[in-house]
Amino acid sequence: MKIAYIVSDFGLVSETFVQDLVTGLSNSSQTVTVICNQSSTSKHHSCTVKPASFMGLDSLGDRIGLRVDRLFEHKGPYRTYQRHLKHAHCQLLPVLKQVQPDVAYIDYGTVAALARLPLQSLNIPFVVHFHGADVTSNLNNPAYRQELQKVFHKASALIVASDHVRRLLVLEGASPEKIHVVRLGINLEGISPMPWEQRKQFPPSIVFLGRFTPKKHPVALIEAFALVKKNVPEAQLSMIGDGSEMARVKQRIEKYGLDESVKLYGALPRAEALAIANQHWIFAQHSVTAATGDQEGFGISLAEAAALGLPIVSTLHNGIPEQVIHTKTGFLAREFDYEMMTEYLVKLLVSPDKAQKMGTLGCRNIGDICKVQERIFKVLNIMYQALILT
Repeated sequence: MKIAYIVSDFGLVSETFVQDLVTGLSNSSQTVTVICNQSSTSKHHSCTVKPASFMGLDSLGDRIGLRVDRLFEHKGPYRTYQRHLKHAHCQLLPVLKQVQPDVAYIDYGTVAALARLPLQSLNIPFVVHFHGADVTSNLNNPAYRQELQKVFHKASALIVASDHVRRLLVLEGASPEKIHVVRLGINLEGISPMPWEQRKQFPPSIVFLGRFTPKKHPVALIEAFALVKKNVPEAQLSMIGDGSEMARVKQRIEKYGLDESVKLYGALPRAEALAIANQHWIFAQHSVTAATGDQEGFGISLAEAAALGLPIVSTLHNGIPEQVIHTKTGFLAREFDYEMMTEYLVKLLVSPDKAQKMGTLGCRNIGDICKVQERIFKVLNIMYQALILT
């Protein structure tokens, strides 16, 4: 089967689930061509990568057109979006004609909205994986929201990683019969969970791994950690990642005088980041619904940390309760309730045996629901069904 894997950015450190699936599909004797707006690599050992600048409007004519669109208060967003659709069609159509795929797999509804017309014009069936922002904050664009209905109608199947996102799609108008819940697979790249007897030799510690974005609210984690230090003075916090909230995080660390207790690593390759996370006691992430409406999709970092044997302290947000069993494999506080997060963190930091028990159960739980090969098998089966129904 010849697969066109269409995605905005290929090779992002924060989206390793894309590379994992591409590799898995290629290793299953499929011919995979990644068509992306931009790529951090021009070569990939298991697939062909074809950049196609279909996301942005960069020409002089487009820039002038965008300025004109802003003059139309009510129709402006629709006019602008039509420009995006036309541009994407012109960029993707010749690439798709060259590749001649049997089926297309698309990551994110925002990308699917741009790719629908060229795929439809060539009678190529397509499957769309929705994640988070593409069915939450992106709905603030009325033109995209309107186009999404056509995606729902024309797509052969819709894939999500959590029941929460499945419900969001149904509420937005997608047919429940088209939606498949396929958990992301967890690949630790050869890293084994550190034995807890060895882990306990490190000071009581917390780790966060992810983008510094409003929906992950790293500032709330700093607020919780500042309170943790009053109860567990020797506690340490490591934060791996980067993003728009980094400046605010640094300001809050300085405000509370936590420079010696909080280590900021910046963005790291996954293998290096997981090796660091493996040396800690607890994984913490204070996910919230951002002011824009943006939400998490499937918390891949939480699942990876659980697979390393770490108990999770997070929030009752999106699909996280589907990964973390409250009071069994971790604790979940209400969104923005950093005081409750503090209580949960302290409970585990002062009781390493409890942390070990939760981490062990969490590792087993994630191993049951996030199987790499099972994900690949399910995705392949969905694409084969799309071909049969064409």
